Order: sequence, then C-alpha cells, then structure tokens
Amino acid sequence: MSLQRNVLFAVTAMAITASSALAADTRCFDEVAATRGYTLGTPVGAVPTPDGKSALYLRSGPRDTVQRLFEFDIATAKERELITPEVLLGGQQEHLSAEEKARRERARVSVRGFTAFSLSRDGGRVLLSLGGRLFVFARTDGKVTPLPGEGWIAPQLSPDGTKVGALRDDDLHVIDIAAGTDTQLTHGAGETLQHGEAEFVAQEEMDRRDGFWWSPDSQFIAYEEADLSPVETDYIGDPLAPAQKPVEFRYPRAGTANAIVRLGVMSATGGPTVWVSWDNKAYPYLARVEWMKGGPLSLLVQNREQTDEKYFAADPKAGTTRLLWEERDSAWLDLVAALPKEVPYWLPDGSGFLWMTERGGQTRLERHATDGKLLNAITPAGFRFEALLDVDMQRGEAVVQGGTDRLSTQIYRVSLKGGAPVPVAVARGLNTGQFGEQHALLAHSYNLLDGSHGVDLLSRDGKKIAELPSMAEKPPFVPAPEYFTVGKLGFDAMVLRPRDFGPKRKYPVILSVYAGPAAKLVWAAPRNYFANQCMADRGYIVATSDNRGTPGRDSAWFRAVKGNAIDIPLQDQVDALQALGVRVPQMDMARVGVFGWSFGGYFSAMATIRRPDVFAAGIAGAPVVDWQDYDTYYTERYMGLPDANADGYRKSNVLTYVDQLNRPLLIVHGVTDDNVHFEHTMKLTLALLRAGKPYDLLLLPGTHMLADDLLRARETERQMDFFAAHLGSPR
Repeated sequence: MSLQRNVLFAVTAMAITASSALAADTRCFDEVAATRGYTLGTPVGAVPTPDGKSALYLRSGPRDTVQRLFEFDIATAKERELITPEVLLGGQQEHLSAEEKARRERARVSVRGFTAFSLSRDGGRVLLSLGGRLFVFARTDGKVTPLPGEGWIAPQLSPDGTKVGALRDDDLHVIDIAAGTDTQLTHGAGETLQHGEAEFVAQEEMDRRDGFWWSPDSQFIAYEEADLSPVETDYIGDPLAPAQKPVEFRYPRAGTANAIVRLGVMSATGGPTVWVSWDNKAYPYLARVEWMKGGPLSLLVQNREQTDEKYFAADPKAGTTRLLWEERDSAWLDLVAALPKEVPYWLPDGSGFLWMTERGGQTRLERHATDGKLLNAITPAGFRFEALLDVDMQRGEAVVQGGTDRLSTQIYRVSLKGGAPVPVAVARGLNTGQFGEQHALLAHSYNLLDGSHGVDLLSRDGKKIAELPSMAEKPPFVPAPEYFTVGKLGFDAMVLRPRDFGPKRKYPVILSVYAGPAAKLVWAAPRNYFANQCMADRGYIVATSDNRGTPGRDSAWFRAVKGNAIDIPLQDQVDALQALGVRVPQMDMARVGVFGWSFGGYFSAMATIRRPDVFAAGIAGAPVVDWQDYDTYYTERYMGLPDANADGYRKSNVLTYVDQLNRPLLIVHGVTDDNVHFEHTMKLTLALLRAGKPYDLLLLPGTHMLADDLLRARETERQMDFFAAHLGSPR
C-alpha cells in the first residue's frame, strides 16, 4: 500500500463481512461510550456525614456528564437533590480556565458540573467549585453563599470550616466565609513561579494534587513554591483553532531540569514566610506533605533517582527539620495512593505515624513512634497493602484496602498492633470506600465478579445498611471474561469470546494491552470490559494479561523491568498469549492483532515491529516513542537517568527498530496531548517515512483523554475496521 494512505482524522474505510447479527450491530460501541460503560448515573465521591445520619455524593444522569450534589437520608431511605450547577450559574455556561483544564487532565476528570466537594468537620457546610467560582452551601437551611472573586482553582476548606484557601493567577489566597473578604497571602507569581500549586510531575506522576496544606487549627498554611525557570518550555497549538496562540507549557523531559521546589509556612492572615529547610538539591522531589491532627508538619522527599527517601518533621516557626525515617531501594521507591487517607499518616492521638514499606518484598503497613522508631508491622506477611481507608484510635484499628487475591481489592479491619485482618468487604472484585468522621459508616463502592456495581453504606463490620440510589442504565449484557493463570511464571490472564461463540470455529485474536508499571488490567470485575466485549462480538477473541512490571504482586515481580521498558514485558505478553492459545484452541494464533493506549500504545508499536512472527497487525494509541521525550519522574523511576543507562534507553526506543516494520500499523494520537506529546507520533511517522515503511494514521482533536463520547465510539469503530481488514473474520 502506498505511503499516501496516511490520512488526517481518518483511516480508509474498509468493508467488513459480518459473521453474525451481533457482528453487524454497530450500536454496541455507541451505547458503551454514551453511558461510559454504564457507569454514568452511579454515585461518585460518596462520604457519610459526621453525624452518621446521611451521605453526600455527586451524580450525573445515565447519559450526561453533568454532576449534581445529592444527600441520602438513612432513616427514611430518601434522596434529595441539594443543589445543581444550573442554579449556581444562573443558566450561564460554565467556562474553565487553562489551569483548571490542566488540573482535570492530570486527574483524568472528564465530567462537568461539580467534580468534587468538601464537607466541613461538623458536616454543616459544603464547599463547591464551578467555572472558577466558589460557593458554600449550608445543609441546615439550603442557603448558598457565593464567595468573592473568579478564576479560582484548587480550593480547600479550612479544618474549622470558616475559611477557604484557593489559588488565582498562581498565588495563594484565603477567603473568610462569614466576612466575605479575600486576603492574598503570596505575591510575585508569574510565568515561571507558582505559589500553592503542585508542579506537573507531582500532579501527573506522584498522585499529589495539592500544593498547600492547612494546619489542624486553621491558623497557618504550608505551601509549595515552584520555580519553573529551569524547566524546558513546550508550546502546544490546537490545529482546530489556528487563530489562537499555542499554550506555553513547562515540561521536564527525562534527563532535563525539574522545577525547583521549596516549602514555606505563613499565617492564614498573611505575613512573612518561614521556609522549611532540607537539602532540596540532593532530594528535589517533594512527594508528600502532611499536617494532620496529632502530628507535626511533615514532609516526604526523594532523590532524583527515587531510590532514597527521607521523612522529616518540620518546626513551622523556625523552619528546621528532624529526620524521622529513611528508606532505600536499589530499583525505586513507590508511593501510596493519596486517597482516601494519605500515607505516611499521623495517628490523631500523637503517638506516632503509619508508614508503607516494601522492605520485606511486599507492600506492608507499619506503625512508628514519634521519633520514627519502628514499633510493629500492622498488615501481615503475604497481605498486599494498597490504601488506608480509616484509623479509629478508640478501637485501636485501621481499615485497609488490599488482600491476598490478585484479581481483587478487598477491605479489612486490622489492629494497629498487628494481627489477622478481619473482613469488611471482601467479595471478589473491586472494593473501595470512604469512612465518615465517626468511623462507624463506610460509603462502599463496588464492582464485583458477579456483575454487580454501585455504592452502598456499610457498618464498620461490613453489614449493609443502605444502597445509594443509582440512575445508571442497566446494561443489555454483562461481559463474561474467562480467567486463567498461564505460563511458567503464572501470569494473570483472561479472554472474552463473542457472545455468539461457536466452539468449532477459529477466531482472530486481539491482544488488549497496557503492560506498563502503572496499571494492572486483569481484575475480577467483568463490567470493566464492555468495550472489549463489543470488540469480541465483531468476531474476535480478545485476550488480556499482566506481565512482570505490572503492580499487584511482590516487589521482585514489579521491579523486574528496571532499566528496560520493553524486553521483559514483550516476552511475557507473548508467553502468556501463546499459553492462552493452548488453553483456548479456538484462538487463531496466525491472526493476532494488538492494541493499547499510552504505555499500551508504546507496547503495541514495539510488538508489531519486533514480533511479526506473533502479531499480524497493531494499533498504537498515544504511544511513547522515545523515553527521553517523556517526563522525568515516571521515566527515570523505571529507566534511570539517560546518561547512566544509554543502552537501556536505546533498546527501549521505538525508533531503534522502525526499519524492521513489515506488518500493518495504525497510529492514533490526540494532537494537543500534553502528557504523551504529539511529537512522539511525529517522530515515529517521519522515521517510518524515511525507512520507506507504510503506516496508517488517525489523528484526534484534544488531549490524552478523548472526552467526547461520540468520537470515542467512532475511534473504536475505525480500529475495528483496521483489524477486520488485516485479521479477517472467524472461519
């Protein structure tokens, strides 16, 4: 095929011979996209109120993405809508600043209306943000208090509920709710200086969204200052809006300079800043900051290689620090998810803090004294600790998310002194949740192996009290993945067959892949796979597996990929795929396609180029092509610094192998992607062009997330056209 087949915004349409009525049904992708996999209308961000009498949550309609605020009364089992975005905006359109759009991109938020809310400690007030404006809703009488000013981002309610901290034009302000006054605390922010805003790698890679922190008594604020001047400047233009100037963006590529970060403390009424001292040249990453009841202002910092981290207690008046704990790992150190409870976590009675470690080869929660001394392990050996949901000092126990089932996230209670975990919500599948202030009520979100999905309220011992109302559409089917453990290494794997599967037929295969160290794909949660089931119903068997380097197992499994992003994942995925082919003889192993997004797109490009003996065609969505063009924190954690691992970067670079391409390859990318920049695809297509290798190109408007539901459905259909042309139909 001619090189001129590369087309902007389209791939040449290809005729498809439908193998059945199911294969001819093109509505499946539309329905899944329009309902976001039948999740729209499910309660989001549910939290029990401090009095334990009700729960607050956000919810959209079943086919819209505008979230509204609701309250569920437990005694009456009645729901009421508290406030809508339309009321607050007076019918006007919501407009988002470039800063707010960037924050939502970092958090992968693509809904509208209310995207989050904050509840005061007494439960009487709710802070809401909408279109850069701030509102306080009083639950007692329904009064709405608009706060002064516009253009606010990252608002935080003070612990005493009387003030709001927020950012505008990269400076930190405090708004007094009763007085309606706005006090600007920091000054001098500009193009290369930010106050109170988490820098790019903190938001994108560290799961740290906050750049300022209230003191427990609401009298002081600690804030990050980020000097962006050393960071390389990128300019991202939108081809759909050529009259607009490109957006200037500071992006730290692997091996280049990061932002220079420091931590300051000032009174919530204004005044001088006290700067907290640590060696931020040796430990440039400010990974976590906590200022919790019972504990000091604390900060977790890491070295550039992320192999050494130190946890400090800081004196907010003097700016001095004392070392509490230090941890090292020859490969890298991981961070615990910041929600629901941040770890490290200071115990409210001031007796010490909780810490996550992998020193024993498995993520584990442990308890330390106020001077940092290790007191005891909390979770037992062999138990995978994932997140801290609650700490109840009166009962002397924590509630944790994790378990021993690799295909599930489960919830347990465990004594702070250690011991056997006690089940709370352990049905196979995905369980998580949020406790109320009194520790008695859990808003439990579930997505389970039996196909059930929703949010209910549980007592602390796991007894169901109520189900929160959902508006989500009931799907016409629930995918039915078959789970396997395959290969000598015991890979977690699954397949989806067409719903009209014929056991005497041979089906082309699609490998749906991520393969990178940030995500696991195989879960005991069938509702995760609606889009893949739609693909299968076109006449394919869709396979998925988790290779070494993906999370959820032990530390050695996770760290096996250090220094080389592709060789082990590629071999593992091939081994798992071929083992599945033995277990499922209807898989036609001579007709296998591969597709993925982001790291999965990178993997798909590599697999198509390097293993034509296995893969007949590939689709690379938003692929990282050259790891030296991806950000510092993510890339260097797994690959090391480019100067210290030149051979690893060369082996992991797609451009190293472009002259080997001899299978059809479709590249898909958003032209304004500010995560995996579009230059990755431009470099790949130019290299392929120079090498005389044909390829297909599908360009999309927008960034790393394709928020438009219709476009997402059409994109998937184009992918299926591509696979139909190159893999054929069942035989």
